[in-house]
Amino acid sequence: MNFLGIGGLELIVVFIIALLVVGPVRLVEGVRTARKYMTELRRQREELTQMVEEAVDVEGIRERLDQDGLLDDVRDLASELNDIREDAQSITTDATELKSLARSVVRPSGYSRTAPGPQSPKRSTDASPEPSPGEPKPETRPEGSGASS
Repeated sequence: MNFLGIGGLELIVVFIIALLVVGPVRLVEGVRTARKYMTELRRQREELTQMVEEAVDVEGIRERLDQDGLLDDVRDLASELNDIREDAQSITTDATELKSLARSVVRPSGYSRTAPGPQSPKRSTDASPEPSPGEPKPETRPEGSGASS
């Protein structure tokens, strides 16, 4: 048993000394008075503990309110981020559709990649250019004809 930092044996020694100094009649009155003070101290301690607990609860409530406010802000931000994500997805979808539309306009179906387009000039295998419609065609000699100049 430990009472105010005093062990059981030490408490008995103090009681015996008090009995010898004060006497048996006054010791009983002293014990009653000490009991009153101890009861009053316990009551005050309980009140103080209750006040501290209430103060801590008030701080806890303030923290919860602050956390709830932050929680609402976080929820608002999350909904805004979801809206931005949806907008980005719709933009990506629109870009993909525009890309496929542009490909179909540039290269209609039925044309291959290697085939020249309808407006590209014809390529000639000869090194000589084709004559204009009003000019006469130059004579071409077959390679194996043997005529020399």
